[in-house]
Amino acid sequence: MNKKLISRIIGIICLVVTFALIFTLGIPTMKEKRISFDSTYKNEPVNLKGSYYEVQGAEYAALICPGYSCDRQKWRPMANVFAKNGISVMTFDYAGQGASSDTIGFDNAKTDSIPAEIGDAIEKLHTISGIDYDHIILVGHSMGGRSILRLLYDYNDPSAETTVTKRDISNVILMSPEVNYNFNAQASLFAGTSDDAEEPWHSYNEALTKGTNIYLYGSTADDIVSEGDIYAIYNHIGGKGTPTEGKWSSTQVNGVGSKITVGVTSGVLHSYMMYSPRCTALVNGAIEDITGKASTFAPAEISFVYISWIMGLLGLALVFVSLKSENKVTDEAELPVITDSKKFLLRKLLMWLPGLLAAFVICCICVAMPFGSPVMNIPYMCCIAGYGLVMIFAYRKGKFKGTEGKLPRLNIKSLADGKTAAVIIAITVALCFYVWFILRGTMYRLIPVNARLFWVIFATILMAAGYYVSGCENDMLKKSNVSAKTVFLYNLIQYVALFLLIAFYLVIKSYSGVIGQAQNMIFMYIFCVPLGDYIRRKTGNRFIGAAVSAFSFQTFMITSAALISFF
Repeated sequence: MNKKLISRIIGIICLVVTFALIFTLGIPTMKEKRISFDSTYKNEPVNLKGSYYEVQGAEYAALICPGYSCDRQKWRPMANVFAKNGISVMTFDYAGQGASSDTIGFDNAKTDSIPAEIGDAIEKLHTISGIDYDHIILVGHSMGGRSILRLLYDYNDPSAETTVTKRDISNVILMSPEVNYNFNAQASLFAGTSDDAEEPWHSYNEALTKGTNIYLYGSTADDIVSEGDIYAIYNHIGGKGTPTEGKWSSTQVNGVGSKITVGVTSGVLHSYMMYSPRCTALVNGAIEDITGKASTFAPAEISFVYISWIMGLLGLALVFVSLKSENKVTDEAELPVITDSKKFLLRKLLMWLPGLLAAFVICCICVAMPFGSPVMNIPYMCCIAGYGLVMIFAYRKGKFKGTEGKLPRLNIKSLADGKTAAVIIAITVALCFYVWFILRGTMYRLIPVNARLFWVIFATILMAAGYYVSGCENDMLKKSNVSAKTVFLYNLIQYVALFLLIAFYLVIKSYSGVIGQAQNMIFMYIFCVPLGDYIRRKTGNRFIGAAVSAFSFQTFMITSAALISFF
């Protein structure tokens, strides 16, 4: 048995383990019930989709309100925390997120539509669970936490133009609610304003939390809602005192008789709080305080989500990297020859200047298109497309420094071959099924299905140019027998756009963004490129291989449909 076959077998085993972890350990052990209900905000009804996990004999029920760009599936691990503590759980998708209809915009941080939707969700949970309102626990992360605070404002401020009906909500758990009293580049982009100067946040006070106990949690490593923001919210709702160290907690009763508990942990980024054992420990503490019963859920259990991610990536790497060709070159005679490695690398690096300009133009066109919001990663998508088109133009002129010869024209003749077409269809169907099966529970969805399908097709066509040039150049490197150093520098130049995006996220302190771009690089290297290379060798056609690489990249990434969803 050869090494490649062993690698593929181990990779398949890892992928099977990934399925098992995600769909057993990471979700509630009881049956999920799909639900739907209408929200009639401003007399414009929209149908909202949700999930309900019933615990027989439960005295409490929790309503989980996700953050911006997160669908309800992402919260299955945290739903498990409540379910295993004997609390029924409901989650739902806001209008325009996940499976719910309508659209959601970037001004969502200022709107009052989501608090109204949460009000309707409370009514739905009360109806299906039979649990009184004062035993319904509201749980919100990021925008969900912000919207819950706005809901309390609508409930308790007599001057508010409320769109909700008063409910007696006794307990609220907030995980980094996205209310920013300090300047933050990402939060300002998200909210479109500074909360310190806006109503109701400027005048938000303890009277607006009357009758509600609040458990307010954050992290010193949060790159969206800072520790200072958590403390500012704490003060606005009647908390007193100052933190003396990075990790701190405090509990007291404010002037209107509501208990305020604040806790700040360390080392957890904003987008990963629901997967953190440290944050789970804080939530467990709140559950114990609310129910008066000891928690039966070990915080470490939630770490299985991380394990599933690692196993999945390892499985993909072992399966697809083993498919990469060694020294086989397709249509060798048609390729240019690298005559001067230094000139070739320098010209390729300099071509990023017109490539980035082309990317900017393509990005502007995409934003202006009336086909739904641009997908997440549109800057990188446009960089690959712009750079690829510029490179094709330069190669077709036959004057690319450091090389001799012209790049062959795109060949799509083999598409008519029955065997080739069957291979392409089989790979495409398998890829779509895999992505649906895995990412439906772990990624985000923000734009309608028809718009996502359009962007998949449109982006595949654009990005295929970049992957086509890359495939040709990799064959050129093999054909010209260049040094290992040249290959290494070539690969670095290939990722210039990613390095620039990473630098941008570091400047604005978006560490979640840095992780997102690293994830893109990993997926591209261990999955998209090897898969396209494998198809190219099977079909003998570079264009088909490039299209498969582009399609696989977009199919993975388009489920994260907002430009800032990984912040």
